[in-house]
Amino acid sequence: MSYTPIQLLENWILRQASDAGQEWLDTQREKVATGDLKSLYMAFGFAPRKIGKADLELTERDRNDAAEARPGWQPHFWTIDQAARVLLLMSLPSEDDAAYFATIEKLFQTAEIREQICLYQAVQLLPHQELFDDRLIDGLRTNIKTVFCAIAHCNPLPMELFSEAAWNQMVLKALFIFAALDPIEGLDQRVNPELARMLIDFAHERRAASRPIPVELWRVAAPFADEIALEDMKALYESGQPLEQEAIALALVSTALDEADEILKLHPEIAKRAEKGEITWQGIAKQAY
Repeated sequence: MSYTPIQLLENWILRQASDAGQEWLDTQREKVATGDLKSLYMAFGFAPRKIGKADLELTERDRNDAAEARPGWQPHFWTIDQAARVLLLMSLPSEDDAAYFATIEKLFQTAEIREQICLYQAVQLLPHQELFDDRLIDGLRTNIKTVFCAIAHCNPLPMELFSEAAWNQMVLKALFIFAALDPIEGLDQRVNPELARMLIDFAHERRAASRPIPVELWRVAAPFADEIALEDMKALYESGQPLEQEAIALALVSTALDEADEILKLHPEIAKRAEKGEITWQGIAKQAY
């Protein structure tokens, strides 16, 4: 049996919320459903006090149900007040797309950090998602890493909505602010020559200046590696740090480059581990950050 995102959120909150918190949320949702914007704004702010801030307690089945209800949705990182706030937003009448967008935009403009995080993650479940493209891109300009990650990490919208230029800028900024690449949904599917070129140039400049290169960079650069990239990868694979060697091995075994086999022969034991799946990008990201 499949469920809608609303049904899942309702069930998860029901399991964790107090009776008083559940009653409060039901009442506020009824008001919001009538188009009562004052109730929406008030309830959105009060949700943590009324519902709590605990992490959602989700099972493996819950996670699978979420992925089926909305491909790419990963609510196991959400909190119960975040789930409640999203239900409030989903209760708002949405027939008038311009009015709906204006209401959500007003929340964005006045939101504090936790509210911004909630809003950016909520958009993937809201109607008229295409209207929020510019809002998401603008949000990536933030200097607050947690807000940036709410857009870039565990969120299918950048993969689905962003132009190639916007996508590339998001990946570049993630590297600049030391945010992991692995949680970016669609990272491998949206690899492109222009992004690889920028990353290859960036890596070469840092190596020339004897500065560290983010190890996840090679995942995106390797599919379009040129002579310069292969030279840098060979040097780092031969005598770099262990995590660099693992990342380069994993990047190279995933390519069809003839030169990759020659580089991998420098450390065949690392290459073998990469080929067997003993080295993963998730594991590399955890070690790197």
